Amino acid sequence: MTMTGKRWLLAAAIVVAGALSAAARDDSLDTAFGLVRKAVEANEVPGAIALVAQHGRIIRHEAFGLRDIERNLPFTTNTLCWIASITKPVTVAAAMTLVDAGRIALDDPVEKYLREFRDQKDTNGAHHVFTIRQLMSHTSGLVPNPPTRRSAWPIGGPLDDFWLEQNLPEIVSTIALSQLRFKPGSRFEYSNSAFFVLGRVIEVVSGTPYAIFAKQKILAPLRMTDTHYAPPGIESNRVAKIYARRDGARETIFNFNPAVKITNTAPDGGLFSYPAQLVPFLQMFLDNDGRVLSRTAIAEMLTPQPHGWGLGWSLQDRVFMHEGSSGTVAWADRKTGIIGILFLQHRDQNKSDERLRKAFREAVQTAFHKM
Repeated sequence: MTMTGKRWLLAAAIVVAGALSAAARDDSLDTAFGLVRKAVEANEVPGAIALVAQHGRIIRHEAFGLRDIERNLPFTTNTLCWIASITKPVTVAAAMTLVDAGRIALDDPVEKYLREFRDQKDTNGAHHVFTIRQLMSHTSGLVPNPPTRRSAWPIGGPLDDFWLEQNLPEIVSTIALSQLRFKPGSRFEYSNSAFFVLGRVIEVVSGTPYAIFAKQKILAPLRMTDTHYAPPGIESNRVAKIYARRDGARETIFNFNPAVKITNTAPDGGLFSYPAQLVPFLQMFLDNDGRVLSRTAIAEMLTPQPHGWGLGWSLQDRVFMHEGSSGTVAWADRKTGIIGILFLQHRDQNKSDERLRKAFREAVQTAFHKM
């Protein structure tokens, strides 16, 4: 056999081996995806989208059940879902482009950019300085939610017309009038308010509205062109309803209204997207190639801060992840290169949605640990 022939056979063998390996991985995910299918069939959740990728390649991607029960509309893999707090690492990434450009520093006082915080006091009447880093890591001491947001189970506050029509400067002004709950840096307390403040810092420093800046610096370079802060009205049929089960009864807690002009782009959780759109964002942290964010910025976001979180990400050993109050979860494993995403658009007072997200993630991780 000629050398050319041998090379051809070797290349063909590699292709076949790769195909067999991919098929094996797909089969090993039957347990994880079966959990979601069974939950839908048992009417525990109306529907879902699940995705698993490795090394930037989608291995398995399925949609289940209904995105709108009343109209019998099925979930598809590109159904637009409110991803809620998975928006937070996007906001941090946008801010990190300003760090990369030398326009802000992580340990800068927030009041350097937002004068309204220079007079803020804690519950004892003392003034404290908090930093950009502390906003990103939930250690600023700011109230958990903006004072003008009605906060309650199941999604941390209603996505009603009143809230969607607020604007960022006014929301941040009300946060500045609230009292700090503890000395910045002294402890961790999850704060949506902190990310509204971070979004406002982005606006003031860049001179560009937060949502436009995030699109220009993060979403567009990653080709996340079907991810929206305000879904276009013509796409209203693609937006999933959000349901909740309370005392055994199911209720609708969000139904996208294309007639509402969304001005509150919510840096804490305003994005609508679907799993395939998020893969490039998570892959950016796995690749750390310096293309969109510097390697230093990526490393900072994935480094545990005081009290455990990263910047924008929850960190668990080699895994970085975030969940959303609409029933969403996205994570990536730096050792295996695995990305997992599950969007439910459903909350259960008995936390069956939380258990399903956790079980799906564990089943995915187990599948690849066996390989």
